[in-house]
Amino acid sequence: MKAMFFLICIAFSTFSGRAAADPSCEGRFVNPITDVCWRCIFPLSLGSVQVGKGDLPDTSNPGSPLQLCPAPPPIFVRPGLSIGYWEPMAMTDVSRSPGCMVNLGGFSINLGKTGMGTARKDDKQVNGAFYHVHWYKYPLTYWLNIITS
Repeated sequence: MKAMFFLICIAFSTFSGRAAADPSCEGRFVNPITDVCWRCIFPLSLGSVQVGKGDLPDTSNPGSPLQLCPAPPPIFVRPGLSIGYWEPMAMTDVSRSPGCMVNLGGFSINLGKTGMGTARKDDKQVNGAFYHVHWYKYPLTYWLNIITS
């Protein structure tokens, strides 16, 4: 079994994209303790009762904290709590270099030339810029299991 797993890993690693060194690509890994706005999850509410105050507006919440939540068959519903908070769930990085992963340590992936846009000048002189944007799903409170379980 271990030999089969090893062979599969070798087979997939031969077809993976190579990371290329790009001097214009700088970045660092995101620190989930210091780089996340933890005070931005507030206000925290349980039903319509505010448990923690915050600077952001609170959305409308159900009156009762006790709810019936959907569940897979054969149960279909289960009791649950209505908890309201702002969840940090995505990160965005912006780079001028295609394939530059700023939030993942600043390495570049060679994406090839197909489908890559470039900044260019037309007949008209127009001020503008061209950037590559990467959107990472980052459901931190879910991963850390700190508000719900």
